[in-house]
Amino acid sequence: MCLASVLTACAPTTEIAHPSASEVLKEQEWQRIEAEKIYLERQSHLQDLAWRLRTSGLKLCPEHQIRSFGWVWKDMSALSENDRALFSGVYGVGEGIVITHVIFGSPAAYAGLREMDVVRSVNGVEIPRTRSTEAFAKSLEALSMPTSDLPLVLGIERAGKLLTLDIVPVKACSFPVMLVKDDSLNAAADGRSVYVTAGMYRFAESDDELMTVIAHEFAHNSEGHIEKLTGNYLLGSIFDIIAAGYGVNTRGTFGNVAASLYSKDFEREADYVGMYYLANAGVDTAVVNAFWRRMAIEHPDGIREHYSSSHPSTAERWANLKAAHGEIQRKLVNEAELLPERK
Repeated sequence: MCLASVLTACAPTTEIAHPSASEVLKEQEWQRIEAEKIYLERQSHLQDLAWRLRTSGLKLCPEHQIRSFGWVWKDMSALSENDRALFSGVYGVGEGIVITHVIFGSPAAYAGLREMDVVRSVNGVEIPRTRSTEAFAKSLEALSMPTSDLPLVLGIERAGKLLTLDIVPVKACSFPVMLVKDDSLNAAADGRSVYVTAGMYRFAESDDELMTVIAHEFAHNSEGHIEKLTGNYLLGSIFDIIAAGYGVNTRGTFGNVAASLYSKDFEREADYVGMYYLANAGVDTAVVNAFWRRMAIEHPDGIREHYSSSHPSTAERWANLKAAHGEIQRKLVNEAELLPERK
C-alpha cells in the first residue's frame, strides 16, 4: 500500500494529449528527410572547400593524384529499401546513378552538370539502371588516371530529356572528404580519405577554419603517415611475437610503443605541411591562431604536454603554427615557391 502510494506520488498528474500513430510516423519521415538534407548540404560544402585544396596543392601530393570531374554521385539501386525511400524524398529520383552534388568551380560545373541529373552513358556506353556502381566506376577508371588524356562525353537524363555534356577533367589530389555523423570534435585520415565529424563542422566558425582541419588531414595522407605508423607497429610486433615464443604475453606492448614513437612528430609535420596546403589555396594562414586557441579551451587537458598523448600540446602546436605562418609570409614577400622545407 505504501509502495503504491509512493509510485502514484511520483507519476505525472496531467492528462497528456496524444497524437495518432500516423501523425508520429509522418513527423518521423519529415525529420529524417530534413536531417538528411542538412547533412548532405554540409557534406557538399566540405567537398567545395576541399576542392580548392585538392586542385591548388598538387605539388604537395605528387604520389596521390587523379583526374577529377568534380561531382558526387550515388547509386540509388544499391541502397536499401528504407534508404532509397529517404533519398527519393531528398532528391525526388529513385533509380540509377544520381548526381548528388556538383562541386563549385569544377569541370563538371563548367560543363553544365546539375544536381539530380541521372547518368545514362559514359562515352556512348550505356550505364544500367540497376546495379550501376560497378559499370559506372569501371567506365571512369581509365579516364581518372593522372596520365590519361581521354575525353569524357557524359550522357544524362534531366527532367525527362536526354542530354550530352563534354567534361574535361583536371588533376587533383585524390583525397575525398566525408562528413561523419558524430558530435565529437574530431577529424581523421586513413591514407586515402579524410573524415570530418559533424561536431567539428559546427565548431569551425568559417570556411578557412574548416579548410584548416581538412588541410591537416590531407598532410597526413600525402606525407604517408598512416603507412609509416603501420610499418612501425609491425616492426615492433616482431618483438611481441618473439616474446610469445618464450611464453610471454606482451599484449602488443612493443607494437604499440613502436607505433607511438613518432606519432607526435607526424602531428607536427601534418600541422606544418597543412599550412602550405592552405597557403597554396590562397588562405591567410593566420586563421589557425584563433582556431587552435578555441580548441585548447574546449580541450584544456591538452594545453600541457602529456607523455602518453599521441599529439603535442595545444600550446606547442599554436607556437609551431605561428612560426610556420611567419615562414610562409616571408616566402610570399620574396615570391618564393610555397613548399615545405625538407631535410
